[in-house]
Amino acid sequence: MDLRTISKFEGSFQYVPPRCFELAGREFELLMDDGYDIVLNFVDNKTVKWNYVNKEPTEPQTDEYECRKGDDTTYFVTWCLAGKEMAKRENFTFVIDLEQMLVSHVIAKMGVNPRWPYLVTTDFVFGAIKQEGVEFKPYPRHGFTDDMVGNIVKWQYAPEMATVHAYHASHWYRITYPREDIKTEEAKARIEAMNQMVSKLPGPDEPTDYVKIKDGLYLVSLTERNMEKVIGADGGFRSDTLCFLDNFHNHYNVGRGFGTITRDGKDFPVYVMIGAYGKVFDADSNEDYVKLMTDPNPFLP
Repeated sequence: MDLRTISKFEGSFQYVPPRCFELAGREFELLMDDGYDIVLNFVDNKTVKWNYVNKEPTEPQTDEYECRKGDDTTYFVTWCLAGKEMAKRENFTFVIDLEQMLVSHVIAKMGVNPRWPYLVTTDFVFGAIKQEGVEFKPYPRHGFTDDMVGNIVKWQYAPEMATVHAYHASHWYRITYPREDIKTEEAKARIEAMNQMVSKLPGPDEPTDYVKIKDGLYLVSLTERNMEKVIGADGGFRSDTLCFLDNFHNHYNVGRGFGTITRDGKDFPVYVMIGAYGKVFDADSNEDYVKLMTDPNPFLP
């Protein structure tokens, strides 16, 4: 019996783990390197109250958060700020590292660029979690890294949904949608459509930031800026930004997508949680993978 016939999962991210509630009832003061400290109060399983200590808003703001675990002591936490208009939406993502008592904060905003208003900007701020009786120090910190450069990883989100990510250069990545293991005509059509969309670009390169959280655990943030600039509404996806917390000890990741989809002239918000199993490939094992690692980047002079 083909067990896939018993139930049908309609989404693309079947391997997303359930929500983590371990932070509920806890409060953290984050001492951030940009000088603007943040208080996070996880009131319950879904509600977070947050505020800046020394800039607006200093009064607690209330949002609904999602939390997933990157490892036993590291939490991927994200929410979209309430009260923002469609074209000015904003997302906060935190990696809260209770082993090292460090934190990374990714701030994603729409509507910043007047030429390409759908473009999502991403800013990173690193910091430490305040500890009573422990002297504040400006180091160590999570930080940008080249550790992942030179690797190719296939991420499997569902039985027939996968992407291959080529981490070919600092601040860049490339993507392709593999055809192997695809059995249904519906999945084949979806994969072909995605590859055709990427083929409309001069190349599959998109800006990417790699952050080392600890050995084997990395935060990867990529934004489809080139797709938005070149294809625009014809691509459907409008500068979506994806954050992944990749754990290469257990070859698994969790993350979130944030952006916009345009269909039939109408805009719809994207905010989705992601989970996938990963497999690291030898770049020389496949001719297409070799090209992903060696082809020149057409977006650079």
